[in-house]
Amino acid sequence: LRILLTGSSGFIGRHLEAALAAGGHDIVVLRRGGPGGDGVFAAPANLADIETAANWPRGIDAIAHLAAANPERGTADAADFAALAAVNRDGTAALARRAAREGVRRMVFVSTANVHAASPDPVDESSLIAPQSAYARSKHEGEHAFWQALSGSASTGCVLRPVPVFGPGGRGGIAALAKLARMPVPLPLGGFAASRSLVAVDDLVQAIVLALTAEQAAGETFLVAGDPPLSTAAIVTALRHGLGRPPRLIRVPPALLRKLAGLAGREAMVATLDTPFIVDAGHLRHTLGWAPALSTPDALAAMTTDAR
Repeated sequence: LRILLTGSSGFIGRHLEAALAAGGHDIVVLRRGGPGGDGVFAAPANLADIETAANWPRGIDAIAHLAAANPERGTADAADFAALAAVNRDGTAALARRAAREGVRRMVFVSTANVHAASPDPVDESSLIAPQSAYARSKHEGEHAFWQALSGSASTGCVLRPVPVFGPGGRGGIAALAKLARMPVPLPLGGFAASRSLVAVDDLVQAIVLALTAEQAAGETFLVAGDPPLSTAAIVTALRHGLGRPPRLIRVPPALLRKLAGLAGREAMVATLDTPFIVDAGHLRHTLGWAPALSTPDALAAMTTDAR
């Protein structure tokens, strides 16, 4: 397939581009506000203006839309819903409308599992929609705009809602825990027992490839999560196992750590570590035959083993 890829410079995009190339697909990278070239579509800096771009690449069969505004949690930018929606909703809608006009067969939009409310009970695609952040709200509105833009056209869509993604070159909470795990000191995280679902980047890439290529993906929304869900303490244990180290975890009340983190402006991050969020990816497994290559603990251990 000839596939247009947005967000190719990001963590997931880099892995996806490599996997698509290895699979023999012809990749055109969308680059906003930059020069074009061989295999590069020079798009407007504002993706919402893409409907009027004159140089749309010929013969695009499918689009993997990963580009997004996703500022670091706890910053002022992360709370700026208008700015987030301009990219994650309006830019997505404009790209989908252009895809429909150009006769693109399939467009895949990577959203987030955080459009659902956090819950200790397993969440599936029919569970309550209650976005957990301004970013998640902008993604959920982006989903609605995406489906509306494709409605009535010959182009088919698929939405993926991944849980937090980890792997080499990643950022966010798991990357921060991996950095802590490499420190040769005990960590005060033994009291964090709430379980959360995660997914390895290579497994998410596999889901995106299936969403781009499988006929059964047309019109579907899939949650993407590995197994089993893990507590923060179990995540650090797995990461340190990959480093050949014992867990060395100390039990400190999470409430005390949240208070201390608040003094450093990191309370939101610590609160997330103690919030349960278990996701059921059964719909993706049964519909497309997707399955993670490794269990989540083994994939975490492999990440730090490879880095070592």
